[in-house]
Amino acid sequence: MDFIKKYRNFWVYCFFGFLASLLNIGIFDLSHNYFHIPLWIANTIAWFISNFFSFFVTKLYVFKSELENWKKLFHEGIYFLVSRIFSLIFDDIFMIVAVLIFPWNNLIIKAVDQLIVGLFNYFSSKLIFNYNNRQLIERFKNLKAKRSRDEI
Repeated sequence: MDFIKKYRNFWVYCFFGFLASLLNIGIFDLSHNYFHIPLWIANTIAWFISNFFSFFVTKLYVFKSELENWKKLFHEGIYFLVSRIFSLIFDDIFMIVAVLIFPWNNLIIKAVDQLIVGLFNYFSSKLIFNYNNRQLIERFKNLKAKRSRDEI
């Protein structure tokens, strides 16, 4: 039981990451295989939609980061988007190269791609939402506020 508690964030992230990956693969499949949208455009559309979903579930359910105010939500959203843009670049390049090199079904390649991207996304999300040093940050804020009061 300690093992599950110790790695709770990872297991919950895996669950929601799996859902986000299914959403990504489903949208990619629809876009590319049924609507015949070019591969990288279909992949990017799937990325945007699945990452919008992923931002909120990662924030609220995985790392339990509160919706304190719009400013914090905006900052976390920007950090999340920037970190995920790196995964989008990898995602697009991997899909294009792998589909051209391997004679596999593009959905199998997409599933492999989602596993690799999912690991990167977990660690980058952990940096954004999981403030292990919240007490330290609060101490710095309190110290700064105290210095401001003392100067007055």
